[in-house]
Amino acid sequence: MMLSVFHEPWWLDAAAPGAWRELLVEENGRPVARLPLVERQRYGMRLLLGPTLSPRMGPLVEPGDGRYETRLRRSDHLVEGLLDQLPPADLFRQTLHPDIMSWLSFHHRGFQVEPLISYVLDQLADLDEVWAGISGQTRRVIKKAGATLEVREEATTDQLQRMVRSTFQRQRLEVPYDPAVLDRIVRACLERDRGRVLSAVDAAGRLHASLFCAWDDQRAWYIGGGGDPELRSSGGGSLLMWELIKASAKHVGRFDFEGSMLPSVERYFRNFGGRQETYFRVTRMSRRFRPLWASWQALDAWRNEHQRRPPS
Repeated sequence: MMLSVFHEPWWLDAAAPGAWRELLVEENGRPVARLPLVERQRYGMRLLLGPTLSPRMGPLVEPGDGRYETRLRRSDHLVEGLLDQLPPADLFRQTLHPDIMSWLSFHHRGFQVEPLISYVLDQLADLDEVWAGISGQTRRVIKKAGATLEVREEATTDQLQRMVRSTFQRQRLEVPYDPAVLDRIVRACLERDRGRVLSAVDAAGRLHASLFCAWDDQRAWYIGGGGDPELRSSGGGSLLMWELIKASAKHVGRFDFEGSMLPSVERYFRNFGGRQETYFRVTRMSRRFRPLWASWQALDAWRNEHQRRPPS
């Protein structure tokens, strides 16, 4: 069974140390379906969520070979086997990995299914074609930034953490996750050659932006980053995004910008020329959790939109 980077035990250990477990369906002693869960307690309520900074979770299944109908039927059967094992909870909420063949099993069990949008570059083997697909304005920004900024590969999260803080401070917001989580995830990725942190620095030594992406065997994922609010016009963020795409092309064939429903961020990602891809988030809650849902939903939407907001 192919694992996404977010389903890898080492990623889960970094993102939610000691707080995750997984449901399994096995055949002949071998896992054919997996569903990692992170359990949290809030106000005496049990929440089953995905880990921090892990944008695609949900079940991963091994649908086998054969006709599409056969594979779809087996996939649904395996997902049902996982959902049968879900413990009682006041909230279950996860964003599904795009490889999941169908979300109908969730729908049939009363989960709310919400469509979301990302952009994906599918042809990293041909970077000339990728470059040609980027909007003219974004190409000009990248070229201008490349003439004045040096791109550096980072071995720690120091610069990345600094730029993330700067981005949130500009919006008068607190970083919505423990910085130690980002540090553990980055270190785990760098140790396994599963990610890159790149920074853009000018001739005076000023840090303009820093971005992080991770990859598995199928695609790379933009995870997060930030930029200096006083240096936003330099285009450092766009230059770094292009450099992350090029770095990812040495390992995988796809780059996922990891999406956003916030208009300005969606437009920024769209300008890199990717294919629009729909993915889904599933939610189910208890009756006693519903009065808290409005405030929780607002916080969750804010977190998802802002924690990976790229610099210009």
